[in-house]
Amino acid sequence: MKIVGFTSLLESSYGKLPVTSTNLLNGMRISLDDNWYLVGGACRNLGRNPHRLVNASPEEVDYKILLHAALLHCSRSTSDRITLSLGFPYSTYNIYRGLAEKYLANKTFKIEYDTSLFKKDGGVDKKFIEIENFEVIPELAAAVIGLKKYHKAEEENFLVISLGFGTTEIGVVSSEGLNKRTVISIPGIQRCIQNLRDELEKENFIGFLTDNQLDDAFIKGSVILNRVPINLAALKANILKSFYKEYISDTIRVKISDRDFERIEKIYVVGGGVHYPELQAMFNHEFANVMPVEFVKEPDKIAAAGYYFNSVRMANSGASGLPVGVDLGNSSTYICTNDEDF
Repeated sequence: MKIVGFTSLLESSYGKLPVTSTNLLNGMRISLDDNWYLVGGACRNLGRNPHRLVNASPEEVDYKILLHAALLHCSRSTSDRITLSLGFPYSTYNIYRGLAEKYLANKTFKIEYDTSLFKKDGGVDKKFIEIENFEVIPELAAAVIGLKKYHKAEEENFLVISLGFGTTEIGVVSSEGLNKRTVISIPGIQRCIQNLRDELEKENFIGFLTDNQLDDAFIKGSVILNRVPINLAALKANILKSFYKEYISDTIRVKISDRDFERIEKIYVVGGGVHYPELQAMFNHEFANVMPVEFVKEPDKIAAAGYYFNSVRMANSGASGLPVGVDLGNSSTYICTNDEDF
């Protein structure tokens, strides 16, 4: 089992581009409906306006491009048959599930890509991926599967918190699975980025910086605007403190009852937000005298692993395609498979 990922950035691309990478993962240029798009690391390096529409519908270009990019990495062969699992946050699951199933029902996907970004004598190549079986499941359910199967969580009853870029999700897990009464979707780290933009615009001209570019600055704790370096450390700490209090802590107080806490043995925190030590400190402070809190290693990969194990379950029930899990994240996209050459 292996997991690879790329940043969920894309941009329309025109003309001939130079060799900028040594591999496909960081040199993706993909065609869709007669238009070319830079994706992932290639977009970050060569793009003028790298972006990603947060929580995009399966009918939108952003979703289709990232899905094609993920399928491109499902196998090293030029043609393969897969069993696929992927999903959405609970906030959009019921809306987008049917649209995704309709799109995936096309079965065979032809992915056209430009190898010249990572090969000196490269050109346009094609790969065909046949989706033999697929299932669209809630992202938080995939995170729970990932915690149990990949992270080897031993507790039968626990609280899972997924800190994503577009959405943060919370839910209580028991031996029967996720307790739907406790599942809630709230804004993710993107809300912090929006607050950062509002604060910076009070005294600065931000221009055309996208949320993704501001997210990079937020992570670093600094940004250059109008050639002037700006230290964001204090502002970042205040924004994260408010985000934790208003969205995470208050939501847990409202949605997770004392009866739930009687059964919960541990809190697991997953998702990209785990990389913020400020948020980790706030979790530890609030729950120090309540119960253990574990910030999972490789928190970004947990959902992809869960999707993969869901595909393995389908394969064990008769599907013959290569099991694949894909997490089309708003910040990064991860692909998990057991292909030995992956």
